[in-house]
Amino acid sequence: MTPMDNRTRKRRLRREVRARILATAPARRLEEEAELALRFETLPGLSSARTVLLYVRAFREEIDTRPMVASALERNLIVACPRVDAAGQRLRLFRIADPDRDLVPGTLNIPEPAATCPELSPKAIDWVLVPGLAFDPRGYRLGRGGGYYDRLLPELRPDAPRWALAFDAQWVEGLPVEPHDMPLDGIVSPSRTETPA
Repeated sequence: MTPMDNRTRKRRLRREVRARILATAPARRLEEEAELALRFETLPGLSSARTVLLYVRAFREEIDTRPMVASALERNLIVACPRVDAAGQRLRLFRIADPDRDLVPGTLNIPEPAATCPELSPKAIDWVLVPGLAFDPRGYRLGRGGGYYDRLLPELRPDAPRWALAFDAQWVEGLPVEPHDMPLDGIVSPSRTETPA
């Protein structure tokens, strides 16, 4: 498949999956989010992690990750969240201790760590929750197209587990894959778990 074909297919998949998520009945969506919050607690590698990278929902089609952030803080984990460095075309990581105080509207109104939060090196991260719009059984993810996580993931330690939580509507049987794409260690939705070999 040519790069143009891949780009076209990814654009189409983003539209289709976003529409599927937003078409989910609100009550069903709340049920799925509650289940994912419970499943988060048992994800492999999390119990032995000290410093975790989480994200906070920024778009209507994303899962609400604030319960996961609260859970990690209650377990006395060091919680990092990303901030977009538009000039550098990358994500920088900062520690948050209190989401209500430390998260402020940033790029595209995405909740990001405030300027007062201490910066952390990607090498300090022990475990990662990775966002995405779509996921496939091989562990690949489809992001929003900015490439920020594609650039961040290789900067992390190779032994830091990379997991994703997803609505059932986010599964796609085969995503277009490019050479820079890195599979995740696992993806969990309310009805399905995939842990690629």
